[in-house]
Amino acid sequence: MSAKLNEIRSHKLYAGIKRVLAGFMFFACCLAVYFGISALLSHFLHDSGSITVIKDMQETAAKQQKPKQYLSANKGAYAASDMYFSAYFADHDPFSGLVAEIQASYVYDRDFLANVQKIHYALDSFIKEEIPENQRRYADSDIHFTAQGAAYPFVVFQLVHPEMSEYMYYLGAENEAFYKKMQAYLKKKNLSCTLHFEENFYYVQYKGQITHVVRLRELQERIGVFSLLNGKKSYITLILDDAGENVPLAKECMDLPYPVIFSVWPQATHSAEIAVLAHEKGLPVFLHQPMEAFPRGGKQVDIGKGGLYTSMTYEEIRDTLYENIMSIPYVQGINNHMGSKFTSDEGAVMKFYRAVQEIKPYFLVLDSLTASQSKLYGIGKENEFLTARRDFFIDNTDSVQAVKKELDRAYALSKKYKRIIIIGHVRKATVQALKEWKAYEDGNVIFSLPTTF
Repeated sequence: MSAKLNEIRSHKLYAGIKRVLAGFMFFACCLAVYFGISALLSHFLHDSGSITVIKDMQETAAKQQKPKQYLSANKGAYAASDMYFSAYFADHDPFSGLVAEIQASYVYDRDFLANVQKIHYALDSFIKEEIPENQRRYADSDIHFTAQGAAYPFVVFQLVHPEMSEYMYYLGAENEAFYKKMQAYLKKKNLSCTLHFEENFYYVQYKGQITHVVRLRELQERIGVFSLLNGKKSYITLILDDAGENVPLAKECMDLPYPVIFSVWPQATHSAEIAVLAHEKGLPVFLHQPMEAFPRGGKQVDIGKGGLYTSMTYEEIRDTLYENIMSIPYVQGINNHMGSKFTSDEGAVMKFYRAVQEIKPYFLVLDSLTASQSKLYGIGKENEFLTARRDFFIDNTDSVQAVKKELDRAYALSKKYKRIIIIGHVRKATVQALKEWKAYEDGNVIFSLPTTF
């Protein structure tokens, strides 16, 4: 009986071992199939030449990936009244990580990527030679795309002032000297990149794509921003829309005893002239971008030249926006003209932000809120763009007294909420009211220009 029992036990043990071995063999086969499929996919997805090919990459990415994949500019460590004024500070060079992510996940041109890598190491070496360690940061990094859909890394260096950690205090001749030194260094390294200086930013480009930005901040431009935390101060930002047709009225606005922002129509009769005059006065210029409105009375609304429509493809939005931006000198930001339909359409707004990112990193986008359901501000803020929204229009009623009443309301609300953004228009009644308004005499009211990016 005992021998029989032992035989049964041995048989069960043998059967158990067989099951374990069979399970192991099945697992090994699954692994082999997995790695075989991976290798096969790798063969199709990664060409041995200079460009990898992923079919319909743009459309697939747009459908499957989150907006942040494309919509990521100026990741802020802190916000001053809903506006981001500084990027986060990275502890190490993010470039190698970006390259690794691109190689693993995206279409990329191998030669392009290799040359951008050379530019990066040269630029990094130059900055380390010129700027003490405690005065430089990798301020931001992201993956950008060429017009062909190929990915490439994008890095921002921020140079900071030792006495005020958010800024590097370069002015006038020092800017020019630094620019020439950087240009000579890159040329010495035989790198086929270009360097462009604009509004305290040094843009490094390779084959027309911005790959690096060296970011300097002039102390006086931004010192008021940090005073937002000071309870005694209040801030009013005033944007004047529809500039570009009436030069004499625009000049009157430029001579006000407080600063305003001019939002200029693209392709307007005098858009370039007004933009140049405003810039010479030290005043910021916006693109007043026409966007599709909902029909009125069953009829399509004429939004003017250079408009953006919900029916447009991404390429059409990008090309139209690029043409409009290039037509206005010194433009620093965008706010919408009309646009009730366009700004309410999530897909259209996402295409718009992606186009802004590709054309002009670090542009301020102001939501004029021409429709209560507008998604322009919400999507921009969610995806960490430099964005803001107006509080109210001051000249819905076109009379001097009515405009002055709205201006006084802005003044009172600024005392309560610390920052108010208001929009008016280049009209006779509005300009007259602005000339009569005396709020600027209050030393605790600052007319701020949060538009120097």
